[in-house]
Amino acid sequence: MEKSLAQIVKVAVFCPNLDLLDYLWPLPEAGLENPTVGARVRVPLGSRSALGIVIEIRPTSLLPTRRLRPVMEILGRELTPDLCEFIFWASHYYKVAPGLAFQSVLPPAFKSLNPPARKPRILWHTTGLVSEERLRRLGTASRLLFARLTESPEGCEDRSFPVSSRRLLRALHRRGLVVRVEREEISQGAERQTAPSGKIREMPAESLNPDQAAAVHVLAEGPDHFRCVLLEGITGSGKTRVYLELARQCLTRGRSSLILVPEIALTPQLTHEASRILGTTPLVYHSERPPAERERIWQFARGPQPHCVVGTRSALFLPLVNPGLIVVDEEHDASFKQQEGFRYSARDLAVWRARQLDIPVILGSATPSLETLANVESGRYEVIRLPERAGTGRVPESELVDIRGQSLTGGLAASTLVRMAAHLERDEQVLVYLDRRGYARHLACPACGWIAECPECAAPFTVHRTPGQLLCHRCGRHERLPGICPHCGETLLSRGTGTERIEAVLAERFPDVGIARLDRDRVSRREALETILSTVRDRRARILVGTQMVTKGHDFQGVTLVVVVDADQGLFSADFRAPERLGQKLVQVAGRAGRGSRSGSVLLQTRHPEHPLFQDLLAGSYAAFARHLLEERREAGWPPYGHLVLVTAESADRDRAQDFLVDTGRRLLAPAVRGDWAVWGPAPALRAKQAGRWRFQLLVRGESRATLQRACGQILNLKVPRTLRLHLDVDPYDLG
Repeated sequence: MEKSLAQIVKVAVFCPNLDLLDYLWPLPEAGLENPTVGARVRVPLGSRSALGIVIEIRPTSLLPTRRLRPVMEILGRELTPDLCEFIFWASHYYKVAPGLAFQSVLPPAFKSLNPPARKPRILWHTTGLVSEERLRRLGTASRLLFARLTESPEGCEDRSFPVSSRRLLRALHRRGLVVRVEREEISQGAERQTAPSGKIREMPAESLNPDQAAAVHVLAEGPDHFRCVLLEGITGSGKTRVYLELARQCLTRGRSSLILVPEIALTPQLTHEASRILGTTPLVYHSERPPAERERIWQFARGPQPHCVVGTRSALFLPLVNPGLIVVDEEHDASFKQQEGFRYSARDLAVWRARQLDIPVILGSATPSLETLANVESGRYEVIRLPERAGTGRVPESELVDIRGQSLTGGLAASTLVRMAAHLERDEQVLVYLDRRGYARHLACPACGWIAECPECAAPFTVHRTPGQLLCHRCGRHERLPGICPHCGETLLSRGTGTERIEAVLAERFPDVGIARLDRDRVSRREALETILSTVRDRRARILVGTQMVTKGHDFQGVTLVVVVDADQGLFSADFRAPERLGQKLVQVAGRAGRGSRSGSVLLQTRHPEHPLFQDLLAGSYAAFARHLLEERREAGWPPYGHLVLVTAESADRDRAQDFLVDTGRRLLAPAVRGDWAVWGPAPALRAKQAGRWRFQLLVRGESRATLQRACGQILNLKVPRTLRLHLDVDPYDLG
């Protein structure tokens, strides 16, 4: 160890395989300001320069000073020390390089050594010196533009106008009637046109029903420090209204709140409701917002003004100042688990972040995860229940449709189509759910049995009639849709059903009824999503066909019938979480029915009507269903009564991937390193080949998280061949 007159900083360098590196912080005469934790810096790395985040400042290093290289430049100070501590802890727990964790959660503008030049913000103002007579000589469109500018003394942004209006503004500018002002795109504080503003509005007490008011009272009057509360409310019980009332109270106390939702599709509806309740527009943060917009929100979140933030999992890493509440809506949802790169659970990290900040965290769901229910059972979490639907809505009646031996039309039973027709005749709406997009599951030859498979994934192509192609849902490869078998020349047939096929069948069966389809094929842009949802809400579409995108949080007042086309999907999966996910999806999609003034019904098409899962759900008891699953998990030692790490090896060489994990398993079980863990595998992954690479998995189970952390340390010490990719997934949600 060697002392230095210059300070030593530990830097998380944006590189996927590096731990913290020591650098010299040059003396003040070198021109750099004092170091701060969270500073974004340029550092030398080999023969190039790299980006990194200062994690720690030390007077000494374990390396000789002469071997340390100096920090080259400070690029920004956007991260607070507590946020740095949070992200660094998460990188350690989930076993990824610290630099990769920081790189994954920062806005795009903070991840480049040479960010693009910022375009100035263009604001339009009136001159204030225009006579009434001169205004009367303007055209109608120009007068409306001028009136809009007059109502906004702070100015209006150029990009807020359509192209035709911008041309008019430039013409008015040439005539000296308006002023064009350029300002910096990003400011360090309050200047931001889309920032929330306005006085927080007081809402009347009667806007909350008794259950909601009681929940708000317990949550608001409880201790103002860390506590984790499960808000368990049936679908339609008004959990969102509780969140927003608590967020409103936070704002009145000068504190910020964060509401996490699982899908980007849920943010417009929640933002609209939040604006109405809070009297101010919340900040909205997710991956589909433009990079410049995400940077602005990040900068604004650091300002002194309190805000309500609505976002997906990435919003958890915003540097909120003086936060008072974190909410995780639909906490059970798989979308809160990041499945690539930095594989973290936003729900679990939200609890850790709330503990770090010493503030309450609320986990909301109608179908809580088994982990959350186990924490309630053990007393670690509190629970508040909303047992009744808000307003006039009633819990729908569910019934099973036994489709064994039946002839189906596009996956729909004859009795199901009759029930749909009855609801449509009463001018009601119908939701049809199938978690499988495309036209058909695969294309097959009825003569020789040939099936069209993706050569990169060894999995059947999915048939898409629009735009007439075979598409692999694993790697994205697509091919032309053939008409005849390449082996025997027989005409090929589409097997199985997807949302595209159901839409076509229903369009033929109900030609005078508007039909909307909500799946990833239709929703490639945010505008498309909002258009589809609006056609359902204003009843231009009275049938909505969709995948799991329709199950989450949408409030369709006119839907009185929900049809689940394939309720057995996932019933017998090799993944131990599959029954839990299936039960949650069925309850959630059933909850879309009967939210308005009319009662609702749910039809579950199944070939296994006697299955205990369906019997529990038919009795209307998700709690009984969850209890049965918890008992099975306890007996088997699966989470939440044990902890897992999933080790995946990928290689173009099948034997290389498998042999590496065989050797890894032997090392973990060797007497010299063996700990209190069990090792299962290796075995082929459920998706055994993807994008040309073979995938094998090893599952490590331990009684405690500390045990698994030690096992991960042993795995990370192994030398991984360059031709092989190794992934560790701590607390895996998907064993695919």
